[in-house]
Amino acid sequence: MRYSWRDLLVMVRRFQAVPTTATSRAIHGEHWTTTDQLLAAVADLLQVGNWQRQNKRSAPRPKPLQRPWEKSKARSFGSGAIPISAFNDWWDSKRKKKRG
Repeated sequence: MRYSWRDLLVMVRRFQAVPTTATSRAIHGEHWTTTDQLLAAVADLLQVGNWQRQNKRSAPRPKPLQRPWEKSKARSFGSGAIPISAFNDWWDSKRKKKRG
């Protein structure tokens, strides 16, 4: 069976419209359906309930599941790449300290 250019266009648009396809995730990023969001909420509530039933004051409170639309709370160092000349100066200064 041969496909026309129109058929290809329709297939590509359809792949982009369905949020669970790899094409859609690559273009639009991660998308959670209502079911995914409800399951994450249930998992968060179960974790908190189990944490409360431990009766351990020293136990840390569980962290909720990371949602795709939330910013990551991971630490990052620096604000971006440095020029190669600055790196070379830093590298050379470290080597001189080790030798000296």
